[in-house]
Amino acid sequence: MQKINRKSPFSKIKDVFFLILRICTLLLFLVIIYLLVTYLIFNRLRLINEQVAISGTGSMYPTFPKGQNKNPKEQAKEIAGIVGMLPYPNGLFIFGKNYFGHQIEKGDIVTFSNKKTEQITKENYGEASGLIKRVIATEGDVIELKDGVVYLNGKPQKEPYTALPHSTFGGKFLSDCQKLKVPKGKVFVMGDNRKVSGDSRQEIGLVDLKDIDYVLPYKNQLNKLDKNWRDTKNDLGESSKIKINKDEYLKLLNQKRIEANLQTLRYENKLELSAEKRGQNILNYNDFSFEATKSGYTQLRAMNDVGYSNIVWSEAQLIGYYSADELIANLFEQPNWKKFLLSKDAQDFGLAEVEGQLNGCPTQIIVQHFAGYVPPNYKKENIDSWKKVLNSLKEIQPDWQKLKDSGKFYEQNKADIDKINELIALRILRTEEIVKQMEANQWLTQDQEQYLKDDENLYNQIDSLAKKLNKK
Repeated sequence: MQKINRKSPFSKIKDVFFLILRICTLLLFLVIIYLLVTYLIFNRLRLINEQVAISGTGSMYPTFPKGQNKNPKEQAKEIAGIVGMLPYPNGLFIFGKNYFGHQIEKGDIVTFSNKKTEQITKENYGEASGLIKRVIATEGDVIELKDGVVYLNGKPQKEPYTALPHSTFGGKFLSDCQKLKVPKGKVFVMGDNRKVSGDSRQEIGLVDLKDIDYVLPYKNQLNKLDKNWRDTKNDLGESSKIKINKDEYLKLLNQKRIEANLQTLRYENKLELSAEKRGQNILNYNDFSFEATKSGYTQLRAMNDVGYSNIVWSEAQLIGYYSADELIANLFEQPNWKKFLLSKDAQDFGLAEVEGQLNGCPTQIIVQHFAGYVPPNYKKENIDSWKKVLNSLKEIQPDWQKLKDSGKFYEQNKADIDKINELIALRILRTEEIVKQMEANQWLTQDQEQYLKDDENLYNQIDSLAKKLNKK
């Protein structure tokens, strides 16, 4: 009788298990091979994101956050964010054509470096580096900046990634209402925080594609970096133009002055009116000089026209649309403006936003007028000098008045004697006013300033008449 060997149920399960294990091992091996090949291909094609650190200068706000430091050099060293970006160029180049790679498009964020960026960053931040900006126009596009809005190929653009609407104004390379066609191999770039970004509008100019190191395609920014972007529904309307809350601006400005141990400013409506008059005149004549070299309509004339006067006055001008906090932040980031706004001589303040046209281009200018009183603090020797003149005049006055009683001599020289007495009395009256003002430490009036200029002439007239009479 033949014996039949039968496998136990356990053995069958074991066989199935090892079969599945072999299959899984094979599949895992294939997946690893696939991933490895994919990685090698994508790595070779430079289609794998690399982590790029973003400094805290704030030029790409609100897409990337601002740094916490106030000093620009410290901001440049601060890492405000890290983002994955594709190396550029990428893809497979065959006979001059690119396959699988990303072509730079409008809205992409790019990093780039060249001699200009190295020079600018070294000057501004103390260390040479590249920059990160957004591509606004590519080869063949015609770009124009007008009334704070970007026009691309004649069409106004709604830009949700910008910090504020109506915030894009021209610079040295591309001024307002100037059309520029982007040539081959170039792109026009700007930061999202338009009012603080140094970009293609200024010294950087157009950027060569060959200078670009990394790119973040626009589609890859959505649902990742757009959480702080704006709703642009009303961007092109008049209501979207930013206006300064003057009370808020003055509050912020006074906070800065308090921190600097300076007296606070008070708002003066007449200075707002004088600032408005100056703004209109500046736009009409395209004359931004404080001396008003083209029109002759200075701040002093504007203040006189609105019935305001003071001892010292100054003016600040800026083109654009700003909110209160934005204007303060912008001005205090610049050393010259900061020093100006923290002047210890200022006491009164007024601000005007004036819209108009500059060379046919829609423009708004913000004019700030400051004024204050500073005591003259005359030197003691100057006061004593005028007192001495006054005493001398009072000493000689009686002798010249007696000549009126000299009988025949007075009758023969009446005109000259009366004239001398008249001039002496006038000099005494004017000199008393001047001494009184100086002793009270008050500024001389315009009339009194003129007295000082005329006094030498009065002295010479008296001296000439006295010599003439002495000869007789």
